[in-house]
Amino acid sequence: MGKESEQTPREKAEKTLLAIKEFKRYLEGVEKDLSGMSKKFSNKEIAQGVGFAVTGIQEALTYLAIVKRVIEKTERIVAKKHIVSDKEIDDIPGDP
Repeated sequence: MGKESEQTPREKAEKTLLAIKEFKRYLEGVEKDLSGMSKKFSNKEIAQGVGFAVTGIQEALTYLAIVKRVIEKTERIVAKKHIVSDKEIDDIPGDP
């Protein structure tokens, strides 16, 4: 726990983006397996249940993509603000 608190916000964001990427890959694999499985079952109820699971996974992937974009955009905004604040500090008159 102590190690995580020592991470910079950028490191935490990068770690989160990596986890999202790995989770996305996992969900895509499950989605592919379930799609193939639904075709194997002749029982309509089982196939329909698998179809619902696939739909849920697709929605989860959509939400992961949104979260990823939010994290990336936030990182860009923070980086820009950091650059601006560094420039403002450099522009202070009488500052060596």
